[in-house]
Amino acid sequence: MTYNPDNPTEHEYDPYEDAMTDPPSFFFGQITNRAWPIIGSRPSGMEWKGNTTIEDYVEELHGSMAEVKRDPDKFIATTVEFSLTPVDPTRKIMTRKMSAGKREFREVVRPSIEALGNHVAEVKNLVPGQFNLLQEFADLWVKGEFVPSPDNKAGETWKTWKFLQVYANQAECKQAADEMYNNHNEADKVPDEQSAEDATKAALVPFLYSLWEQAKRQTEKTDGTIIAEDVLAGLLATNPLLAEVFTMESYEVQTIINADTEDENERPREVNDD
Repeated sequence: MTYNPDNPTEHEYDPYEDAMTDPPSFFFGQITNRAWPIIGSRPSGMEWKGNTTIEDYVEELHGSMAEVKRDPDKFIATTVEFSLTPVDPTRKIMTRKMSAGKREFREVVRPSIEALGNHVAEVKNLVPGQFNLLQEFADLWVKGEFVPSPDNKAGETWKTWKFLQVYANQAECKQAADEMYNNHNEADKVPDEQSAEDATKAALVPFLYSLWEQAKRQTEKTDGTIIAEDVLAGLLATNPLLAEVFTMESYEVQTIINADTEDENERPREVNDD
């Protein structure tokens, strides 16, 4: 989808962009929901499969609940519908409708809401266990994940909603969304930046060796009045290419100096026979 700057809530369909874009795995926004009864019926004596008519239940039209339950050719079920207004205004409103008796609701959606019961109570200042959780879930700001529906048949990839968190207000929800996506972006960038920095250092290390040899030669001409490390510090500071990457405390610089010092200490000393 292509962002339309003239209308931030509208997206222009681009088939090429859509084909190369992964659908989001998570969602953030304000949830609303409603639940209502439906009635299923079949012609008398017919099989349910292929002959069932589903419609919203209206008592004046279909009779009382007690009457429907006594009729072998009718049944009452509950439908639940969720609607999410994304915290990101560039995304469109999402809606999901399902039967409360289906596995999608019983095994994924409902348990995820029940797991947030104490958080819902805290946000809405309610007593845990003394309110209808589905009813109070409405109007909350939430985080959720798109997960495979347990009703999928072999080869199907339909997704349903699993709720993960509730927030006290829109600002908290937006902050959580920003932190999540910014963290993912930074995690993607850091390895590339580190690799580029390491490659630059590796390419410049040979020049450090040359600079160290130059510092030692200059030290030899002073009859020991100055030390090589001090000369190296001066040479490094006046070399803009190396000074941008290394300091005297850099691991690479200290490794070169220490290795040379160890070699010097390991050389056999001359023995004076006098």
